[in-house]
Amino acid sequence: MSFFARLKTIVAAKGDAALDRAEVPAEMFNHAYNQMNDTLTNLKRAIVEVVTARKQIEQQIDRLDHQNATIEGQAKQALTMGDETLAQQALARRVPLLEQRKSLESQRQQMLNKQSDLEASSHRLAAKIAAFRIEKETLAATATAATAQVVAASSVAGITEEMGSVNAAMDRARMKISQQSARADALSEVAGHLDFDTGLPIDPVQLQLNQATANADVASDLARLKAQMGLAPSKPTSLPSPAQPSPQIDGIIEHQQENSK
Repeated sequence: MSFFARLKTIVAAKGDAALDRAEVPAEMFNHAYNQMNDTLTNLKRAIVEVVTARKQIEQQIDRLDHQNATIEGQAKQALTMGDETLAQQALARRVPLLEQRKSLESQRQQMLNKQSDLEASSHRLAAKIAAFRIEKETLAATATAATAQVVAASSVAGITEEMGSVNAAMDRARMKISQQSARADALSEVAGHLDFDTGLPIDPVQLQLNQATANADVASDLARLKAQMGLAPSKPTSLPSPAQPSPQIDGIIEHQQENSK
């Protein structure tokens, strides 16, 4: 394909796209409706002109008929007087008048036929305009509804896209909160194995000694309460040993020890 052929195709495509964007259905319907009404107005104006011409022809025919009647009266009067020659002369004057009347009568009939055709066309066009007006209003309402649906669909699409962004942000927030909660739990567990005065990990042996002391205090309080209530003393039982630090905690503790050095 040559350069100019391609250019022509591109220009035609761009022009079609521009026309499609410029065409508004409601405006096109109104334009067509107005054109049909203008045509109906022109038809009615033509009917008036034809009727006027027919009336003028009929007036000319009436004048000719009056002249013919006058001439015929003159011929009768000449015959009454016994002057046949005068009567023939009078009747001879009627010949061109009769020819003229015949031509006018033909024109009058043509005007009648023309008027009938125009009136029939006017009635058909008026009926077509009435039907088109109903269709125009229906199509205009459909076009308005379609436009509203497009706007609504665009709004829904925008809301859906926005909600997708919001949901993604909330998922990221949940993940961060979960990470923070896990870190807080780990730090809380580590804190139970740290000496708050020094910030260093507590000696595991010292932890067991502290737990044994706590167990002895609990047993002493229990015995005291039973003695006050007159109950038999309990059999000696061993309380659970303190929990051993988990590997994760050991790693955290070691990391803190290295930082303290």
